[in-house]
Amino acid sequence: MFVASFALATALSATDVPAFHVRVDAARHEIVFRLGPFQLPASASGGEHAGMHHHGLEMPVFRFILPAGGWIRGFRVSLFDAEGRALPRRILHHVNLLHLGRRQLTQPILERTLAAGQETDDVILPKSVGVRLDAGAEMALLTAWANETGADLDSVILELRLPYLADNTMPRPQEVRPVAFDVGFRPGLSDGFDLDTGRTVHRREFVVPIDGRLLAVGGHLHDYAESLQLREVATGRVIVALEPTVDARGRISQVSRKIFGISGAGRKLKAGRYVVEAVYNNRTGARIENGGMAVLGGIFAPDDPKRWPAVDRNDAVFAADAAGLDRIGWVMVAGKGAEKLGSARQP
Repeated sequence: MFVASFALATALSATDVPAFHVRVDAARHEIVFRLGPFQLPASASGGEHAGMHHHGLEMPVFRFILPAGGWIRGFRVSLFDAEGRALPRRILHHVNLLHLGRRQLTQPILERTLAAGQETDDVILPKSVGVRLDAGAEMALLTAWANETGADLDSVILELRLPYLADNTMPRPQEVRPVAFDVGFRPGLSDGFDLDTGRTVHRREFVVPIDGRLLAVGGHLHDYAESLQLREVATGRVIVALEPTVDARGRISQVSRKIFGISGAGRKLKAGRYVVEAVYNNRTGARIENGGMAVLGGIFAPDDPKRWPAVDRNDAVFAADAAGLDRIGWVMVAGKGAEKLGSARQP
């Protein structure tokens, strides 16, 4: 039985916006998002995946009200055509679920409650932990695509399922939040960075403002990446070390994932400075503009959730992040249709 349904059928400028639906599958305890069908043209012949994100297709930001609340336990991503045939996961560069009322831990920007790339496996957490989301929360969905199949794809459909525990679940799960360390972060702009030829190292320092435990972690990298690490600046201690699975050409199919014990101690992160470092080895013999990305993301259990930093809409970095989303274009999803949002309706 479906207890809620919102649908979109409108147009954005001269380009048709695909249908976007949000519903609750009460029988399976899942919130279900469905985008499509839409056309996905083939990327330029001979192009590298790293650059296709910047020349491929980016959907508008679909803004909606969450129809059910509870404790989110993970996600499942499916891609298929109108006949239900599976499509390759690699055509999806990324899908992001944004919470428009909360901020990230390491940057004063909107929370990316979910961030999955083409190399990201589905995630299901045990019932002892969950990401708290309230019914009525204002959320948004953002996707970017890179069709490397060599042929145009018709009737592409994305289905995203979020298993959840109901509000009245007892005992109450431990509250966790997403955390992300993005080496190429530039508010409102692409987080890609150029790859010179040969082996290069790309790093960035971050401040973790509160104490907590890192329970699990994964990463997003582009082709030619070799490693991704998180270290404590004061001691040099390696907190996390991830490696991608690559083929002989350096193409990535997967990035390793670390689970430190969802119900155990995890990896302690004290408030302080941390550095994320990514190593790339560009074998093409030519510089690749915006060819690299490096994002380490995970599940963080704060010692005191009440100390989580609040959204500051007057912060310059927050304003730049919101402006970047506005440049992509907003579509408001509602029970009776949708409206395009301009800069006056930014989060």
